[in-house]
Amino acid sequence: MGSKEYFDPAVAYAQIDAEIEKEQKKAKRKTLVQAIKYACCTISAGVIQLVSFTILQAVIPASGQTIHFIVEDMDLVTFLATTIALVLSILWNFTLNRKFTFKAAGNVARAMILAFLFYVPFYPFQTWYVYTVKQELIAALGEDLAGILAEGTVMLINGVLEFCWQKFFIYRKTADTAPDKHEVGTIGEFGEIAVEKPEIGAAQLLDLMKAGKDITADDKTLKKELKTLEQA
Repeated sequence: MGSKEYFDPAVAYAQIDAEIEKEQKKAKRKTLVQAIKYACCTISAGVIQLVSFTILQAVIPASGQTIHFIVEDMDLVTFLATTIALVLSILWNFTLNRKFTFKAAGNVARAMILAFLFYVPFYPFQTWYVYTVKQELIAALGEDLAGILAEGTVMLINGVLEFCWQKFFIYRKTADTAPDKHEVGTIGEFGEIAVEKPEIGAAQLLDLMKAGKDITADDKTLKKELKTLEQA
């Protein structure tokens, strides 16, 4: 009789474990590459914010008015320049990260709204944090060094939290879904190219948000929610 080969479960389990380990390493490398790309995009956004703030400070006429924001009285021109520069940096950062870091397709309006929502709590927190840290350290380190330390640490907090927000919330389902440059649309029966357009616009997303709906859901679910709102 010829020799018989038997299935060895230990070999199969070892192969499965090796495949799982390989996928885990691949996922870690992917996250590391995304983090590096995100850091580069964030640095460029910081430059945009600094340059914009400097230009706006010089261009906006001084009014002599102040505004109380969170914990401190701030010159109105400084407040406006800071806010506008922040908005510009968010738009820059969002565009670069969506295209190069996460390579995401999907609804642009929804992703942008979610990107701005991150700063609804973070902008006030940032103001409070910088002011508080400066006040605590100014006696020991001096005003300049205390300000640098406060701004530097809040930028680090911002970078880590915003990366997690984008990776695990905004682009959790749409990362790596953007088509290549040549994949501009769907080729039809007669060779025509139909470029996909977003099915749900920004105004509709805002209506859903006002109604307390989760705009991170897929477009099919959001369409049903919109239909329900229209019928109500």
